[in-house]
Order: sequence, then C-alpha cells, then structure tokens
Amino acid sequence: GDLAKKKIYPTIWWLFRDGLLPENTFIVGYARSRLTVADIRKQSEPFFKATPEEKLKLEDFFARNSYVAGQYDDAASYQRLNSHMNALHLGSQANRLFYLALPPTVYEAVTKNIHESCMSQIGWNRIIVEKPFGRDLQSSDRLSNHISSLFREDQIYRIDHYLGKEMVQNLMVLRFANRIFGPIWNRDNIACVILTFKEPFGTEGRGGYFDEFGIIRCCVWWPWRSPPPPTQMTSVMRRSRC
Repeated sequence: GDLAKKKIYPTIWWLFRDGLLPENTFIVGYARSRLTVADIRKQSEPFFKATPEEKLKLEDFFARNSYVAGQYDDAASYQRLNSHMNALHLGSQANRLFYLALPPTVYEAVTKNIHESCMSQIGWNRIIVEKPFGRDLQSSDRLSNHISSLFREDQIYRIDHYLGKEMVQNLMVLRFANRIFGPIWNRDNIACVILTFKEPFGTEGRGGYFDEFGIIRCCVWWPWRSPPPPTQMTSVMRRSRC
C-alpha cells in the first residue's frame, strides 16, 4: 500500500542500514494482492534514498524480505503466514512485531486471526495499529475493547506516523515549556487556527479510503490541539490525557 512503500519499508531500510535492527531481523509482508519481493522493491526503493555505495547493503536488506498473500478474514491464510514465519531463523521462538497499515474496517478480523494463529510461542508479541482508530468515539471504543481483549496494553502501540515528525514531536515543549507561547496559547489569545496540508500529489489510488474516512480523521490528531499540561512526560500519561 501507499503507507508501506513510502514510509514503512524506507524506515525499516534506514534502521537496517544504520545497524539499528537486531541481527536476525526478517520482514514479512502480508496483504491480499499477489506480489513478490521484486514487486515490493520496485514500488518502495525509489523512496529509500539509497546511494550507489549502499548497493550491497541494499541487496542484503531485500534478502531478508519475503511476502505472503492472503485474505484478511481467512483463518487458513494466517496459518500459512504462521508456517512461513516458523520457517525463518528461530521460527516460533522469535519476537514478532505486527504492523497494521490497513483500513480500520479490517482491524478486528486481522487482530483476531493474528492472535489465534500467528503469535510467537516464546518471544514477545507486539502490535502496531495505525490511525484512524475508528470513525467516531463509539467505533473507537469498540475497537479498543476488541484489541484489549486479545493483547495486553503493553503489547499495543496506537500510532500516527505523522507524530514522528520533528515539529510535531516538539509541540509539547513549544506548548508548555516556552515562556513566550505558554502563557498565551489559549482561547483568550488565539482568534483562529488555520490548518494547511500541502502535498505535491493527489490521492493516488486512495480515493476509496478518503471517501470513507475523510482527510480530518486521516491527518488531524485533535487531542494535540490543546492538551492539558502533563504531570510527567511518559507514554502512559500522554495516553490517559489524550
């Protein structure tokens, strides 16, 4: 998908290139489309920004990649995925991190099948869930309750990849630790908020996604507009406040 080729695979490559991944790391793609690693490479490599000197490293990276095609709601597909992962180095003993760059409409089926068929028997299991996390409060609560029934809270990572951008990372400091903005960042001193989202391309095949969820759910993380002051800068505190 768009997120995988532009963000996920390039980021994993950068981590691998810089020696920041464990030695025996393997990347397994899973989706409905019938693809090969060569297809994934063709789509994602233009976003890697790899230099000619990194050619051998790049070959080593893609040698650690594989792909399994299957349905999101078919238990047999996940059993094939699990068999594929078990055949890799350390197999069922390895740690497993599942990254769900998927439409939220399939989260329940996917997490259920992962839990039933694809969990590591000895290593840790963690799951990353991309936004939007439901369409509204009710669907968000329902999804949260469903995932919490399958995984412990310390296994669940609810993320928005835009929150990794440096400017967004600095919002908390800008809001609460800046002596100029801190005292005046409130409803009495701000007349309006203008959001500008500029990209040099269109929806590029994502029209169905945007028609269903909209640009606001996709790109605007509302709790960060005006969060209450945190008492401590921990993930638990941020999650409870937002």
